Amino acid sequence: MINPYIGLSFKKNDLEFIKKEKTLHIEKSNNKKIAKLLAKGEIIARFSLEQNEFGPRALGNRSILADPRKSDILHVINKKIKIRDFWMPFAPSILEEDLKNFLEIKKNQKPYFMTMSFDTKKNAINKIPAAIHPFDKTARPQLVSKKINKSYYDLIYQFKKITGVGALLNTSFNLHGEPIVASPKDAINTFKKTDLNYLYIGDYLIKKNQLIKL
Repeated sequence: MINPYIGLSFKKNDLEFIKKEKTLHIEKSNNKKIAKLLAKGEIIARFSLEQNEFGPRALGNRSILADPRKSDILHVINKKIKIRDFWMPFAPSILEEDLKNFLEIKKNQKPYFMTMSFDTKKNAINKIPAAIHPFDKTARPQLVSKKINKSYYDLIYQFKKITGVGALLNTSFNLHGEPIVASPKDAINTFKKTDLNYLYIGDYLIKKNQLIKL
């Protein structure tokens, strides 16, 4: 099994309720705009209408994403969003073709599910420090394949075009102690409870009561 996206999926009609939200600014968006925000240091929750991930990890479709180059972003996520212990590391989602640039990995190893740890190369310590363990310099990566998740792959690819880094920091879209969000309403309710500024849901970009500046 290499495709973890076998869970629930949703349709655009399932987002109609969002238009009734009075405290949220909503506009259409795309991966290019989201990548630009991430490269500027914004932290963005992503909920895809495509099928949810199977297994214990959020694999891009129900994730909180950030720029892995910025070590200080860890404290922001832990303090304002995840509300969890400082020593719990985050993980990188890495384009398939860039795995060898960051990890000590064999050709036949395919970490699709973010459940295997690897030693990292010096390149990873320099370029994605926020997504590796601060003490032993290991990483628990997700291999992102264009064939398996085209939209998430494209988002990371757009980020790479801006920054030169084919990876994003990825952590599950939930509050500490709660399950990963499982529906659009879950995503909105959790978004409201956090200090997150942005939610990318379907093809909508949502911000709390402010205009979005790209």
